[in-house]
Amino acid sequence: MTGFISNTAKLELLTKASRGVKVCMRPSAKFLQLLTGRPLQVAAVVVTLTTIVIIAVKMGNLLCGCRRSEDTSEEVDPVSRLYTEGAEAWMRYLDEGHKPSDLAETLEKSNEALDAARDDHPQRNDILLMLSFAMLEQNLDQASLETIEKHFSELEGWKDLGKAEARAIAARLASGYHESYNQAPSDSDFERCLSSYTRVRKYSDKLEDRTEANLKIAALHQQRGQFEAAMGVIDNAKSTCPPDRPNLLSAISMAKFTLYQDMYKSTGSSEELKKAIAEGEDTLQIQSDILPARRAALLTGVAQFICALSEAQPPEVDFEGRMRDAIRYARESVELNAGERGIEASIVLANALSSRRIEPTTEELDEAIGLYRKAKEGLGGDQELLASLAGAIEGEVVSAGTTFQSAVKLYEEALAMSTDNRWNSSIANNIAWIYVEKANRTKNEADYEKARDNYLKAANYLEEVGSNLGDANDVGYFRDQAEAVTGTIATLKQGSVALGRKLTSKRLSTAEGRLR
Repeated sequence: MTGFISNTAKLELLTKASRGVKVCMRPSAKFLQLLTGRPLQVAAVVVTLTTIVIIAVKMGNLLCGCRRSEDTSEEVDPVSRLYTEGAEAWMRYLDEGHKPSDLAETLEKSNEALDAARDDHPQRNDILLMLSFAMLEQNLDQASLETIEKHFSELEGWKDLGKAEARAIAARLASGYHESYNQAPSDSDFERCLSSYTRVRKYSDKLEDRTEANLKIAALHQQRGQFEAAMGVIDNAKSTCPPDRPNLLSAISMAKFTLYQDMYKSTGSSEELKKAIAEGEDTLQIQSDILPARRAALLTGVAQFICALSEAQPPEVDFEGRMRDAIRYARESVELNAGERGIEASIVLANALSSRRIEPTTEELDEAIGLYRKAKEGLGGDQELLASLAGAIEGEVVSAGTTFQSAVKLYEEALAMSTDNRWNSSIANNIAWIYVEKANRTKNEADYEKARDNYLKAANYLEEVGSNLGDANDVGYFRDQAEAVTGTIATLKQGSVALGRKLTSKRLSTAEGRLR
């Protein structure tokens, strides 16, 4: 039997059931997709109707259903009767448009049958299976998840439980517990979610499904900050994946990217960035036939990590070669990408093109500004994007003497949107840097005053969050710069020729080193 059991076949079904014949009811692929969240091959959900006694009525008509005639020669097992009534409602639900009334009847009859069935009743597992699947059709609260999990634990010892059914139930439990954990993290939901994903892996025949389950488990550990456990699961997935499965290998590499990124954010160690870059570049070189979308994501990720790593290098380190690699990766990603992901790749490319680690040409700055402006049209007032655009424009200020004010305006917009005082300190310093560059050319007192005001802002922002020696040194630098500007203003007011001396200043990164 290959489809839903039709109304005309139900008489035959029940007649066969009366002889102890097992009957296989197959749900549609759409139904299993509802349970698992992804398309699957149609798999049989086996409901065993064992020894249900169908009593013929006086007219000899065997109707579709477990009806008993008033002339009954043998009592029907109440568990079998309730189960059959529930099975009929379940078939109607699957076969006739998923009517809520049919689902409600399935749940009612199944629960009544389960209450009546002893632990050794021959139909208990059939009842548990049907009840579990029916419950999965509802919006699941915590109590429902725990009830289904209890039923599932009992079913796992049943030799007739199919892997497809077990995997479908486990996948929905994992999804439900993960959603609950995301809303309000708890140890119990974490353990239940981890157990459910482990069951999904256990009941998966396909390597793709086992790999997906492993990556879900890794992501769960990662979400909880258990980086070592997450890495262990990812490495195990990679070690069991054959080399001729590039798409699976690239998915594993992407999981490592996100893990290294979180480890970097947690520790600030550039070693995590180096490991991520090595992982990504190895994948890009070895796997030439991975899916274009995944290759684009890998390219963007590697380029972004290189840009972030550049900010951790001392000024005397020549990093231009690696930044040129980042530009090449990001440019290829832009060519492969479209939509929102294309915008992200464009921003990474613009960051690399405008990085001070390559001494960008006017043409490169022009391209970066164009990419930033295009991204701004798609994303609106993103504070990091505004700061990046300002940085590219300020680069043109130095190299080509173009307008200062457009860069200042963008920085000020970003500053107004941000609540990160450490970042705000860098922005205020860069505004000061622009005004110093401008004032050194114009000898305008107002420009010097704006430079001083912004150096003081930079110091004040950092003092609110500063907690290490590096922060203290930066605060000292900002205040020293403000004092130097004050001295220049005094000299300017005296009308001294000596004020031709240029103030020195330094620009701080606000974009290319920040992982988005």
